[in-house]
Amino acid sequence: MTPTHAFQGRTMRHKKVITVIGAIAAAGIALTGCSSNAPAASGTGTVTVARLSGSDDKWKAIADKFHELNPGLTVEYTIIPTDSYNQQMGTRLAAGTATDVLNVFPGSGNATAVRTLAKNGYLADLSGESWAAAQPDSTTSATSYLGKRYMFTDVATANTLGGVYNTKALQDAGLKIPTTYTEVLGFCAAAQKAGKVAYALGAQTQWVTQLVTYALAATDVYGKDPDFNQKQLNKQVTFQDSNWLDAMTKYKEMFDKGCFNKDALGTSVDNQTAMVADGRALGAIQISTMANSMKKANPALNVELAPIPATDNASDTRLAFGLGVGWGVNAKAKNADGAKKFVAFLASKDGSAMNADKSGVAPNGTIESNDSNKLEIPFVKEGKTASFPDVDWPSPQVQNLHLTGIQEMLGGKKTPAQVLTSMQDAFTAALK
Repeated sequence: MTPTHAFQGRTMRHKKVITVIGAIAAAGIALTGCSSNAPAASGTGTVTVARLSGSDDKWKAIADKFHELNPGLTVEYTIIPTDSYNQQMGTRLAAGTATDVLNVFPGSGNATAVRTLAKNGYLADLSGESWAAAQPDSTTSATSYLGKRYMFTDVATANTLGGVYNTKALQDAGLKIPTTYTEVLGFCAAAQKAGKVAYALGAQTQWVTQLVTYALAATDVYGKDPDFNQKQLNKQVTFQDSNWLDAMTKYKEMFDKGCFNKDALGTSVDNQTAMVADGRALGAIQISTMANSMKKANPALNVELAPIPATDNASDTRLAFGLGVGWGVNAKAKNADGAKKFVAFLASKDGSAMNADKSGVAPNGTIESNDSNKLEIPFVKEGKTASFPDVDWPSPQVQNLHLTGIQEMLGGKKTPAQVLTSMQDAFTAALK
């Protein structure tokens, strides 16, 4: 999954900040601020870092702390909106003009996922780095290719996926967070009567379209068959002839019954965020880190996170939960030593603390229960979670067809079965 949010792209240099209009506008143009072709001396120079947009204050603080610990090194960020990240980064990696460090997604279901990039020789092997041996076993598969680790992702910044609710808006509407699928539909109807949108949906922003499916599939598919992904890789099951069809059909039913804003296909993720922040919507089906953006838009906002139920038995519900975007080192990094030092800092206790403390409210082993995540914590403690499914998809094309297919489904151009059939065709083709 492309588990983060998109804002205006810009380039930052720390400790100096430079704004460059259109720095990432054209494919084939080198990223702003890349150093010369000559390798930098060990422990000195600029470390160029491409990252997804958002959380600017946090990343400035991280860059400043890294510079404090490594006075000879300065971090220069290039910030890329999520919707264009795969295309922009793919172009630059192919051209040899990418940054030293870059955001990388776990698994193989994305164009900038670790296995996809490592297979093409774009990432440096990080298996021998000092931090690698200390990583939890649960992260090994999703961050490795052919037995070698090519990325770091922090379990302290894992994302959950479900309802992100505006607590005050819920109270004002006299409504409670639903715990069954029938209650979800009732919640949607009651919200409409109160003049509110139940769940804001920014389906104009492509990566947002996948989230409702994943939230429902956590229960409908993976709660019932945790080994579904492996069975699919073994050609024993398919998307269209499984409970994926149930999940996708419920997504369409929620859309048809007014659970989302009427103009969802014309609504961006920024507007989705604003709708929850100002109370026009009671919530959104989003990743947990989106709560930060909502709070930035409305500092007085209190949110509650909860899974989205997919059946009428509350005990069936599973929480979609997965590793977030991580970091890889460009195999052709201009400052390879500095790049590895930056990733090592992110993997350090100090780096992890700076990242986790300001990176949403996802419950995991390092974050205690609070008013925001208290409804999710029991699912984590009881093991009632399901990983984001695209981690094991054999080709980025499967996800691409999922994203565009949902837009077509919501627009009435395709049925749920047709979307899933096209996804399965791409899945099967990638196994040959």
